[in-house]
Amino acid sequence: MSQKFSFALGAACIAAALLAGCGGGGGGGGGGGGFPIGLPIGLPIVLNPIALSGKATYDSVPNNNGPLVYASTTAKPVRGATVEVLDANTSAQLALTTTDDGGNYTVSVPGNTNIIVRVRAQLTRTGTGATWDVTVRDNTRSDAMYSMQSASFSSGSAALTRDLRADSGWDGSGYSGPRVAAPFSVLDTVYTSMQKVLSVAPASTFPSLKVFWSINNAPSPGSLAAGQIGTTFFFNNGSNGRQIYVLGKANVDTDEFDVSVIAHEWGHYYQSAFSRDDSIGGEHSTGDRLDRRVAFSEGWGNAWSGIALNRSNYADSLGEQQGGILALVDLTAGPSTNPGWFREGSIQAILWNLNRQAGFKPLHDTLTGFQFRSGAAVTSIHSFAAAFKATSAGNASTLTGLLNAQNITSNDAYGTGESNDGGVPIALPVYGSLVVGATVPNVCVSNAAGTGNKHGNIAYLRFIAPADREYQVSIGGATASDFDVFRGGEVARSGNRVSLSAGEYVLAVRDAAMAASPVAQKCLTVLVQQQ
Repeated sequence: MSQKFSFALGAACIAAALLAGCGGGGGGGGGGGGFPIGLPIGLPIVLNPIALSGKATYDSVPNNNGPLVYASTTAKPVRGATVEVLDANTSAQLALTTTDDGGNYTVSVPGNTNIIVRVRAQLTRTGTGATWDVTVRDNTRSDAMYSMQSASFSSGSAALTRDLRADSGWDGSGYSGPRVAAPFSVLDTVYTSMQKVLSVAPASTFPSLKVFWSINNAPSPGSLAAGQIGTTFFFNNGSNGRQIYVLGKANVDTDEFDVSVIAHEWGHYYQSAFSRDDSIGGEHSTGDRLDRRVAFSEGWGNAWSGIALNRSNYADSLGEQQGGILALVDLTAGPSTNPGWFREGSIQAILWNLNRQAGFKPLHDTLTGFQFRSGAAVTSIHSFAAAFKATSAGNASTLTGLLNAQNITSNDAYGTGESNDGGVPIALPVYGSLVVGATVPNVCVSNAAGTGNKHGNIAYLRFIAPADREYQVSIGGATASDFDVFRGGEVARSGNRVSLSAGEYVLAVRDAAMAASPVAQKCLTVLVQQQ
């Protein structure tokens, strides 16, 4: 235990703690109606047991329209979390279970023993069927896991109850106490998101997820270990697993109670864990014209927040006393001007309404299906639409109506026949064509919509690799040429060479040094050769 702090709560005393290196166990069952997490080897057999039960809750601060509303704080159950009972004198683990959907737990403990009840910010399920492992940790304190625990008490000789409540730390004008509720609020949004997936795919295996929240996490880039995380974000950290970092800097930007934000980032986890996401990331807003991959990814994240949380808006607080509005977005309607395949607002409206009209299962089946995940076309609303109509033909007309409402005129995975250029004429056709061994002139990119990850910054070319071998990609006319190759996701490359199997691919090219001004376009030459 790296740090411990206590605060009064009615007649009880709850301690919030950071646990260094806490984990679950293997084999066994749970209690209290919760999911089994497995009992660790060596858990003692209890003779003449005493029944101990209780309820774990956390202070939930609502965000319905942007600012946090502390006056409407309610106690919500801590669902599916790990509960352990410890010997207060030796710290030996005496019992282990999980809370149920009401936050309730029940265990058997030895009588007349001084014990502590601890609730970890951890969701764990092993064994057959659905599995998961989610923890909320402090990236500024050696990635220690959060928990809350009771004061020491005697188990006595008769059944007893101990409830635990995680306090928000809010005193009416600021955070004056430990913000124990924060990690449990984050955990609960993750739990809600997982339940939505389980509603249509009950045997889902969720890859391990670590969520990092700290009161030090601020919107300035730098060292993650120092809390300089820049923004709340998701990324797949390779061998270190999938991770979400969450802002927590009071009076600047906090996201633990901005459930839309947490659900949005979990939506990116979903893409990484179950589907496909070719997005290059970067800054974005609903007013931007974005690269097709970014527009689809961020539009999905916004739509998912509404789908998972059963709400029609996306709300993000900001500033002094968390009373400002960073974002308040209507998920039901797309942009009022210039909608299209390059706007995250268009994508979120299509997907949110498609869920309402067709249900989540067709969306899930499409996003996790072979056609969407394995194609050469990069992830975009065009590739999604083609896969959805093949997967759920009965809902094809519903999707067509939603696409038309956003001025998206092609259902083909490659956007064939798309007529909406979004004010960037060189963005059409959506994909150009390339023949291996032949130079393609006038592959044009533009900064008309901005730079980095914006509409027109990247040109896309389809080509056929005729044989299993290495290919060299040459780009002329760029100050800092850059490219990626796709089929079923991004293909690894070494310098300007890439090894390909025979088949169809997409080549994405750009000038990484293209300036933001003046507004201009640059035309490149592209050559792919067999080596």
